Amino acid sequence: MKIIIGFFLLFSTLVFATAVDLSQTDMFERTINFVIFIAILWYFFAAKAKDFFASRREKIAERLSEVQEKLKIAKNDKEHALRKLEEAREKANEILEAAKKEAYVIAQRIEEQSSIDIETMRKNTEVLMEFEQRKMQKEVVEEVLQEVFSQNQLNTAEYINILERKVV
Repeated sequence: MKIIIGFFLLFSTLVFATAVDLSQTDMFERTINFVIFIAILWYFFAAKAKDFFASRREKIAERLSEVQEKLKIAKNDKEHALRKLEEAREKANEILEAAKKEAYVIAQRIEEQSSIDIETMRKNTEVLMEFEQRKMQKEVVEEVLQEVFSQNQLNTAEYINILERKVV
């Protein structure tokens, strides 16, 4: 309605601003017919136009709310995924730290065990070398004694003297 009044005021300004005699035109009747035509259109189609625009507004609002809901779900999913990613990174760091500590402990154990094994092997080798030396000494002594006894070069006093030196 405001549009019609605005149009009428604009038209009347144009008509009065010119030097045209309104008594010789049918402009007034045409304007009244136009206003009546608009009123009839308004009467018949206003409700349908309002319903159409209301339903369209509702559909747009529904689609907007659906899109907002999807956006909200997507944001929540993104936040959830980021939290899981952060938790996975933390867990990976923890696993890495635990693996490093475990590797260090295992390396220490292996080093200690290796040191113990090397020391044991060295002692066993020393003991074995001492044993072999004694065995050799016995064999040499036996050989010498066998040779001496076979040749009967020593008398009993010399033999006792040799044994006393060996025992001491």
